[in-house]
Amino acid sequence: MKISLRKSSALLVALTLISGTGTAVAADTVEAAKARAIAQATFQSQMDTYIATARVIRDAHRAASAKALADFQSALAVATTDAQLQAAKDARKAAHVAADATAKSALAALVKPVKPAKPAKAPKVITPAPTA
Repeated sequence: MKISLRKSSALLVALTLISGTGTAVAADTVEAAKARAIAQATFQSQMDTYIATARVIRDAHRAASAKALADFQSALAVATTDAQLQAAKDARKAAHVAADATAKSALAALVKPVKPAKPAKAPKVITPAPTA
């Protein structure tokens, strides 16, 4: 079987390129995979902390609102004059405003973690087909 000079040189070049980059790509891939795994684990930990903190803030807001309502209801039960009723309403509004402001500022202070970037895909190497 005769192989033309063009085909043999193209085959030789292709094999050289593949064998020359084969080990380097494998080593880079292992290191890149380790780095991506560490970055993903760090991101997941940061997200867990972010979610837990946001829940704590929301729970504290709910508790403050519930306390404002309970205080208002107890003040309403003992209020005998319009002035006392108005004072109870004002106190409830003030408590809600304070709880809302505290929760909004705490949520605004939270910084959402940034998702790690995906690695860029290696460009496809297009080798021209050998012509016969």
